[in-house]
Amino acid sequence: MSEKMTGAKYFARLLEAYGVTHVFFMDAVLRRALAEMEDTNIMRVLGHSEKGVGYMADGYARISGKPGLCFAQSVGAANLAASLQDPYLGHSPVIAMTGRHVSAMQYRNSYQEVDHAPLYAPVTKFHGQMEVIEQMPHLIRQAFREATSGTPRPVHLDVAGFTGDAITPLEINQPIDVDSAHTIYPAFRPAPDARVVQQSVDAIAKSKRPVLLEIVA
Repeated sequence: MSEKMTGAKYFARLLEAYGVTHVFFMDAVLRRALAEMEDTNIMRVLGHSEKGVGYMADGYARISGKPGLCFAQSVGAANLAASLQDPYLGHSPVIAMTGRHVSAMQYRNSYQEVDHAPLYAPVTKFHGQMEVIEQMPHLIRQAFREATSGTPRPVHLDVAGFTGDAITPLEINQPIDVDSAHTIYPAFRPAPDARVVQQSVDAIAKSKRPVLLEIVA
């Protein structure tokens, strides 16, 4: 069932529905959405640098088994991209969101405004631009799906507005739909090859003093 609300409120409620408990951010970004999180169980953690919030999101993801979220405004987006090298190589599902000047303000030599896509291409498996409010439901859903399925890795969403707040004041009337499989990672665990399992069973059966080790990730 859908309910008309602001994009900021929808954003906060959708993240809560995905089981997000912490977001790591550098001010000023997505301020309206962060304010709406006051009415959720999401803890907002302000960092000292864009790299710092990226590292915290990576650590959160590895410990919790859920995607870690980090935010930064357009100024500093390059710094946030630099923090995604470790989670990319370590197969950690970090969802990075940055602000991006609206289309009318592009190519006007704004302060530290460069094309974000090439910065994030080497360290993410998906990059998307959220230009209109109607994109919010399916791009957030895709971000969680891409981050947790297949080989878990970081993804990046560029949100319209220097601080990502160009569309959050607008109204949206969409249901809070969540793909429960993509609230954790890996979203789907492949079944082991039955032949290899049988080989292991046979090897254990032939052993005189087998030792079993439990590895806890």
